[in-house]
Amino acid sequence: MQENPDDQSLNRRLKRNTLLFLIAALAISLRLGSVEVVAGVALGGVLAILNQRLLEGGIRSLLSQVVASDTGSVPAWPASKLMVRYLIVALCFGIALLTGLFHPVGMAIGFASFVGGVMIEAGYQIYLVLKPNGSE
Repeated sequence: MQENPDDQSLNRRLKRNTLLFLIAALAISLRLGSVEVVAGVALGGVLAILNQRLLEGGIRSLLSQVVASDTGSVPAWPASKLMVRYLIVALCFGIALLTGLFHPVGMAIGFASFVGGVMIEAGYQIYLVLKPNGSE
C-alpha cells in the first residue's frame, strides 16, 4: 500500500515532534526532578516509541494480510499480536514500578510523549490557519 506524500510528511513531523517533546520533558526533569523522575521519563519515552512501532508494524501486517486474502476477514493471530503489545508494555511498566527505580509520574509523562507531539502538530496547524496570507 502506497502512502501519499502528505501522509508521509505528517508522519515525519509527528515522529519529530514526539522526540522534541520527549527531549524537552527530559531536560525539564533533569533540572527539576529527581533521578527516579528522569529515569521514569526516559523509560516511558522508550516504551512509547516501542509501542508506536509495534502498533504501526502490526497494523501494516494485518492490513496486508486482509488485502491479500480473498475473504477480507481479519486473521486471528495477527489481530491478537496487536493485543500482545499491551501485555509487553504493561509488563515493562510493572517491573519498573516493582524495582522502585522509576517514578510513576515520570513514566506517565514519557509515555505521553506521542500526545505531546500531536499537540505540537495541532499548534502548528492552528498557526498555519491563522497566519496572514501574503497574496491578499
